[in-house]
Parts: sequence; structure tokens; C-alpha cells
Amino acid sequence: MCVRYTLSADDKEILNAHPLKLVGEWEPHFNLAPTLKGLVITSDEPEIIQHMRFGIVPYWAESLALTYDTWNIRSEDVLTSRMYRPLIVNHKTCLIIADGFYEWFNAKPEKLPWWFTTKRKTFCFAGLWSEWKDPETNEKHRSYGIMTTVANKMLAEIHYEKPRMPVILPRNREKMWIDKNISPAQLLTLCVPYPDSEMKKTRVSIRVNRVDRTDKPNNDIGLIMPLNTDE
Repeated sequence: MCVRYTLSADDKEILNAHPLKLVGEWEPHFNLAPTLKGLVITSDEPEIIQHMRFGIVPYWAESLALTYDTWNIRSEDVLTSRMYRPLIVNHKTCLIIADGFYEWFNAKPEKLPWWFTTKRKTFCFAGLWSEWKDPETNEKHRSYGIMTTVANKMLAEIHYEKPRMPVILPRNREKMWIDKNISPAQLLTLCVPYPDSEMKKTRVSIRVNRVDRTDKPNNDIGLIMPLNTDE
């Protein structure tokens, strides 16, 4: 958790929730996975919404290839992590704009996907971000990962093997997460389970199980439609 999420909202809906400058255009995405680009607001540039690559590439990496999970960041381990401690200590925090995320129930042998949303049209995950420079071209690449915490009851019933969930920030705590005047320890107090009463889960098609790729697109509104057939 969290390996796949959605931002199916269009530009207008995003800017209505976050009246900032959107850098570039945004096309709704129903299947955001590591290496794809999502929308974030950083502590360094809180006045803009920018595109960034999902899955943190450490500054010391040899390439952009993700060789292990850097899209999930355990909030309990951040301050002792060689990779993540420098990011939070130096206030490389970000808001990751989303409107849902997927989790799978292991029905064995098949994994059944559920789409989790909140009562808000869009919301923000708490995240950290980093910048990697290509040693050959000097081109800069920015990437991000999602903070996680223990799962609430709704998530734990589905994601029971590893009961975790992304850190979803209440609207009145979003600016706090990207405030450089707040200590890392204080920031981490925000990494708590989101209330079950503010969430909804929807069983969706197993088509979600396939990651969206350029050569084999799997990104359409049908992925988040309530399942009404036996699969």
C-alpha cells in the first residue's frame, strides 16, 4: 500500500479545491502506478501544482529505474531511514492530489480490487519528494512517495495481510504538512488513520489488476465503476 491510485478529476475540479497555478495540462487518470506522473504541491513551491514521477528516485541512484518500493513510506520509520530522514528533516514534504486509491482483497488464488474514496471529491495524501540529476545529461527529475500508517477498520477488512493505508490529510491540515516552520516530529503526528466514517469503498473490476502502460493502455473510467457482474 499504496501502489495504485486515481485522480479522475479534471483541471477545473482540481483548481476549485486548490486555487493555485497548474503547471502544464492534466488529463484525468484512473490507474496511477509507480513511474507514472501525478500532481503534487511541494513545500518549496506551494504556489503551484506540478507534475512529478510516482516512486522516489534517491539522489544517489545510478538511474531512474525503481529497484525496490519507494512509493510507500512508513511514517513510523521516517526519522531512522537513510533515504527518508534527510527529506523530512529538510522539509521536502508535498501534498499528493488524488480522489481515490485501490486495495486488493486476497481471495486466493485471485485478488479482488476495491476503490476507496472520501466524502470529498479530491483529497491529498501526505508525501515526500526528491530530486535526481542524470549524471550524463544533468537533467533533473523530481519524484515522490506516499506516507503510510496503520489501516483503519475499513481498510483492514480488505487489506488484512498487511493492514496499512495511505496518510490522507484532513483539509485543515494540508497546509500544515507543507509548512517549513513545523518540526518533523510535529509533522509526523499527522500520520494517523483517516476516519472510516469519512470513507467509502467500492468493489471494481479485476481489469484494475493490470497496470497502465504506453504499449497496453489500461486507463479509463470503467475501472472505477461499481462492479455489477460476476468475475
